Amino acid sequence: MLQFLRRKLFYLYSFQNPSLKSISQLSNSTNQPSFKVSYLINSCGPSKEAALKVAQKINFETAEKPDCVLAFFRNHDLTKTHISNIITKCPQLLVYNPDKTLKPKFEFFLGLGISAPDLAKTLHLNPYILARSLENQIIPTFDFLKSVLHPNEGIIVALRQLPFLIQFNVPKVLEPNVKTLRNHGVPGSRISTLSMTNPRTLGIKSDRFSGIVTAVKEMGFDPSGSLFIAAVIAMAVLSKSTWAGKLEVYRSLGWTDDEILSAFKKQPWYMTTSEQKVRRVMDFFVNRLDQKPSFLSKHPNFLLLSLEKRIRPRCSVLQVLMSKGILRKDLKLSTVLPLTEKKFMEKYVTKNKESVPEILSVYQGKTRVTGLDIGSQESDAVQKL
Repeated sequence: MLQFLRRKLFYLYSFQNPSLKSISQLSNSTNQPSFKVSYLINSCGPSKEAALKVAQKINFETAEKPDCVLAFFRNHDLTKTHISNIITKCPQLLVYNPDKTLKPKFEFFLGLGISAPDLAKTLHLNPYILARSLENQIIPTFDFLKSVLHPNEGIIVALRQLPFLIQFNVPKVLEPNVKTLRNHGVPGSRISTLSMTNPRTLGIKSDRFSGIVTAVKEMGFDPSGSLFIAAVIAMAVLSKSTWAGKLEVYRSLGWTDDEILSAFKKQPWYMTTSEQKVRRVMDFFVNRLDQKPSFLSKHPNFLLLSLEKRIRPRCSVLQVLMSKGILRKDLKLSTVLPLTEKKFMEKYVTKNKESVPEILSVYQGKTRVTGLDIGSQESDAVQKL
């Protein structure tokens, strides 16, 4: 009777205080997550924060399944760092049946001649491969890659690109896109380059990809040249609305449509430059170097350079050296800005340190140079001080 009354009182108290839970509910809501978190930290090595996130994505009540998966990984030369990264990125692997889902995939890769260390490195970077179907996704994608890679590129190259292409449908997307390139006269070596440098481009919808390739060819790009592939990639990474917005930006800065196209044919990647950067670089060349807006359409590569780390520091050095008569005033920016850091330092900074002690400080931005009007209209020659 006394026990009955206690249970009754506890029930009524709990009902009047909905924030309280029964003892069993408290046990289920705290002990189970804490078990998973503790297990993950002790067996896989992620941080507590990472373990908490992983614990929310998977469910296991005992260590039986996770132990089997971790033992499988260790037996295949994966380090604790590898395992921690793999489980953090792809938690569902921890409750897989290793014999049914993991072992066949490892045997496939190792059977191709891929070494255990190379496989471990790939899985460390992109473990999602192991979550894909071997028969329906991994093998078809791998066979596709081998068909488009250049003959002198081996299995390891294909393995490196596999994670980026494995998410796409081979017969419905990848193969039609490659066929489109071949039908437009793009040689196999260029297709191979695209597969290695920007494999995601091959994964866009086939109708859009076909439209991009056709547009690039109509612009006058040579399908056998490297710029053709660069133009395809540049257009593929921008949506139609973003592309239209880019056109309006350059028009607002004084470029004609012919200048926009001419610049694109010289350097397709300039179209991917952010509007903010374009306006800042344009302002520097027009208002500080005394150039017309059309100057940059002739040298679109400059829009890819860092204003703070390359353009401004180098122009400051040139300004100082010209003011002291060390450099000719008709020096062309197009011969200076593209130089590597090492060559620029050797030719313009190190070489002149004795005659101009402050030159390094100028280059590093510690000594400010005013009045950077070192250009002339419609020319890339540095003439006006």
